[in-house]
Amino acid sequence: MPLTEITLAPGVGVSRLCIGSLTVSPMQASLPFERAADVLAYAFDRGITFTDTAQYYENYAIIRRALEKCADPSRVRISTKTYAYSKSLAQEAVEQARLELDRDVIDIFMLHEQESYETLRGHMEALDCLFEYKAKGVIKAVGASMHHVAAVRGVKTLAERGFRLDVIHPIFNKAGIGIADGDVSEMAAAIKEVHDLGIGVFGMKSLAGGHLYSSAAEAFDFVLDSGFVDAVAVGMQSEEEIDANISYFETRSFPEAASEALAKKTRRLLIEDYCEGCGSCVARCAQSALRLEDGRATVDPDRCVLCAYCSKVCPMFAIKVI
Repeated sequence: MPLTEITLAPGVGVSRLCIGSLTVSPMQASLPFERAADVLAYAFDRGITFTDTAQYYENYAIIRRALEKCADPSRVRISTKTYAYSKSLAQEAVEQARLELDRDVIDIFMLHEQESYETLRGHMEALDCLFEYKAKGVIKAVGASMHHVAAVRGVKTLAERGFRLDVIHPIFNKAGIGIADGDVSEMAAAIKEVHDLGIGVFGMKSLAGGHLYSSAAEAFDFVLDSGFVDAVAVGMQSEEEIDANISYFETRSFPEAASEALAKKTRRLLIEDYCEGCGSCVARCAQSALRLEDGRATVDPDRCVLCAYCSKVCPMFAIKVI
């Protein structure tokens, strides 16, 4: 059975399995540049035609190199995100993506980490700009990513008031890990309501940043069988992970060796002893997983989704995902 392709938004056909690009990049695994590009190129050549990135990740060059290495870059659809809130910042974000990815057209451009209807309204100038680019054919679809149930509900409210996004990218997993303001049932209900409006959904953190590796099959089934998640972004760092996840999305089974490897795999946020306790990471963490204790940062592993966004704001480079 071939890797399923779906229409996520008008004019945007993608594989149902999306490779998240953050995990090979400097904020996480920090693979050597060519090695990171090789992993992404392998995914593209294996039939994953969808990748997710963000301006914040600073990895456009890796994706561009991967596209140069793969057999048919024209098949690959790219979704990116920006924290822009003004027209000028949105313009800068779009032009940066076009230049650094070497693409005239960006398939999906989203607002990054929206929290509520009020947050979406506060970014309306940027949203208007993205839709202007869409009208010119420079962007194919406009959307928003979120860890908050309130933001999904905000997308519905916008649509009811005549401003309809094309795509959302919400956190969604069976354990509800990473949801900032509710539980998994509340998130599911909100996503379904948005999906019922005809807005495309591609989920993030289906394995909860690695917390659900030991029950990966059940975690994937929970999302894939929901009926309202069109595609799923999964971070992968090796050809073996790519093959295993493609196998599951094709056949609903992992090769035996892959199942054993996933069950044993663990990831964690490491905070080095030379942390100076400045608190920048605590302020940045959207999951409230970090706190200062005895003059240095410490992490609550049950709340951390291993996004590594905190690592970027650490002035001592004391934080990494391992």
